[in-house]
Amino acid sequence: MNRLQAIQEKRVEIGKKAAERWRAREGERLEVSRPTDTSTIRNANNRRAIEDFIERAGVRNVRERALGNIRSSFIERILGTNDLVEEPVSPEERLAGQAVGRIVEIGNGPNDLFGFGTGFLITPCLMITNHHVFETARNTLGCGIQFGYEKVGTGLSAGELFELDADTFFFADEGLDYAVVAVRPKSLTNTNLAKWGHHKLVGQTGKILKGHTVTIIQHPSGGPKKYANTNNMVVDILDEHLHYLTDTEPGSSGSPAFNIEFEVVGLHHCGVADMDGDVILNRQHQPWRREQGDAEINWIANEGVRISKILAHLNAVAFASDEQRALRDSITGIRTDILDAELLNPADGEPFAPVDVRPSSYGAGVSTRKLPSIEAQETDVAGRAVINVAGDAQIYFGTVNQYSRAAPADDRRAGAAETRAHLLERQLKRDPHYAHRRGYDENFLPGFSLPLPEIDGDRLNEIYLDRHGNPHILDYHHFSLVMNKEWMLLMWSAANSDYSPQVRFNYSRDDFGSDKWIEDPRIPGSLQIDDPELYAPAKKFDRGHVVRRDDNAWGATVEEMEYANSDTFHWTNCTPQHEHFNRAIFQYKGIWGKLEQHIAKQARAVGNRVTIFSGPVLDIDRAIPHDFGGGTFNVPLDFWKVVLVGERRDNRRTPKLKAYGFLLEQETTINRNGLEAMRDQERFEIGEFVEQQRSLAELTRITGVKFDDVILRADVMANDAGPRVLERLDGIKN
Repeated sequence: MNRLQAIQEKRVEIGKKAAERWRAREGERLEVSRPTDTSTIRNANNRRAIEDFIERAGVRNVRERALGNIRSSFIERILGTNDLVEEPVSPEERLAGQAVGRIVEIGNGPNDLFGFGTGFLITPCLMITNHHVFETARNTLGCGIQFGYEKVGTGLSAGELFELDADTFFFADEGLDYAVVAVRPKSLTNTNLAKWGHHKLVGQTGKILKGHTVTIIQHPSGGPKKYANTNNMVVDILDEHLHYLTDTEPGSSGSPAFNIEFEVVGLHHCGVADMDGDVILNRQHQPWRREQGDAEINWIANEGVRISKILAHLNAVAFASDEQRALRDSITGIRTDILDAELLNPADGEPFAPVDVRPSSYGAGVSTRKLPSIEAQETDVAGRAVINVAGDAQIYFGTVNQYSRAAPADDRRAGAAETRAHLLERQLKRDPHYAHRRGYDENFLPGFSLPLPEIDGDRLNEIYLDRHGNPHILDYHHFSLVMNKEWMLLMWSAANSDYSPQVRFNYSRDDFGSDKWIEDPRIPGSLQIDDPELYAPAKKFDRGHVVRRDDNAWGATVEEMEYANSDTFHWTNCTPQHEHFNRAIFQYKGIWGKLEQHIAKQARAVGNRVTIFSGPVLDIDRAIPHDFGGGTFNVPLDFWKVVLVGERRDNRRTPKLKAYGFLLEQETTINRNGLEAMRDQERFEIGEFVEQQRSLAELTRITGVKFDDVILRADVMANDAGPRVLERLDGIKN
């Protein structure tokens, strides 16, 4: 599947959500085919919307007001329709279109390009497109943006190709479906990016009304530039979206939607599909089949994301330094009119000079929907500022010159600087590049290849899937996992643990820094339970690691070890575990801890390596639904673990694979100590746990998680009729 086809697949799903918004607004939408007088527009919009529009118009036309009293005639003009944009391309459209480019995959050079989207410049160095075009920085590898690829006279201009530079800056949000990425300042033929200008975005509302028209400048189907300027009425304005009737095609994702003044009012992102209930209809008003392709869907309207909402989202990110604020302001600052006379006749022959150029400090980051706040700042090995954000984002800023701290003026300042440095050193050190995480290694145990677990077909509908319909595997340092979207908890994890002294570097838990849980920006925040929703109000429940921090805190270098330790502090790896249940494992070294020590000891015979599959048992019959104050969640009562080791016995040279399956429940603990009772100082007795050794086939029946045949053949309990309750360590069957 090529990139354009992948975007088309996403477009279908996004279009279904747009259709839901469309149907929910039946009574609010402008239903006439085309308004012809101001009264229609006045009636279609509320008073606040019209006042905002007039106020915004006044900002745009401050020079016109100086020429005399134009208010009454101006209102007539702005509340009516504009037929000019329905005519062939105007000089204003040409000017506005120069900063709009075709997003391409670069093959073997500038003549081997595959177009699959649209983007446009919003600062001298940054472009914007849709999240579903570039979900992650890794998606931008091998891609560029091509400006000026359009028909000129009877020919086709190839324009200029610029590579994308996500290492310098990448910022994406799934909820509002936008992505901002840096563009290299020089094209592949060494021309300047500044030649193409940029569109300064305006956060003020009132740029458009229902009944007005929009122009979409786009690269449909990844081809040459086209201007959609007919049948282009705005029929509804939602809180975050615009609905309009402009024609677009696949490849138009990421196009700007302009008002009559060529201000960007929306980021086009999808069509609104015609639906009968939950069924998409084709152009013959029959149920649409996926093999027909999305071009056969009966698209009844289009949807864009309001630019004012995108800018509000960006503005809500708190940046710590002047450089970072300058970067934000370079996107969200006040804009002068792009149609000023000096821009229509720019100096030095430039077709469209940029306006209001701000300091070009670049940055890179990933954001999800919730609004972050700054916790602390540190620098990574490349000298870039790294901001750990409370909420859903981490933002990584690259700088031309590494930050330097001025020498202190006195002892008090020196002491303060040392204190601040000490505090920063105690923050968890995180790998800023999610694409660098290799995840679980199935060849980790010497002599064995152990595939990842799979999901039983009956449970597959609960799993968060990738765009190909397969379970979305999230890779971290030394482990991988899959999320259950209904429970908002992981379904399974697969981890590689190495207990060799040479990969441990004698770090204590405090040496790594204070614990700080974060969301994984690669999946929606709505699929991850965080502190305000459960863990903070649930006084008796800890944030329980599934992949244990201590098991994962190893590496060939100190940095790798630190990254691996920090990766276990993602909400995706967290489950609610009663404090007595959790702390008995980690602090008081109950039989579960002794079991793990036993397995680690066994592992020394084969290089101290162990592979561990684990997860909560997501069974509604084995869960307690409870609202701790942030909404109702199902608290799992049981947890499972499969430990895989290669054991040498009877002087055998070749190790033999052994698989140990275990089930651990916390029901007894919850029943005795309660869900929300205040903490006490009573030392927990390890006998509260019910620990069982189980066959892997039985674990599959209980969990819906399947294991490969090579692992099933290694199951030490394969021939046992039932579970083995563990009361003593020597009760483990080998």
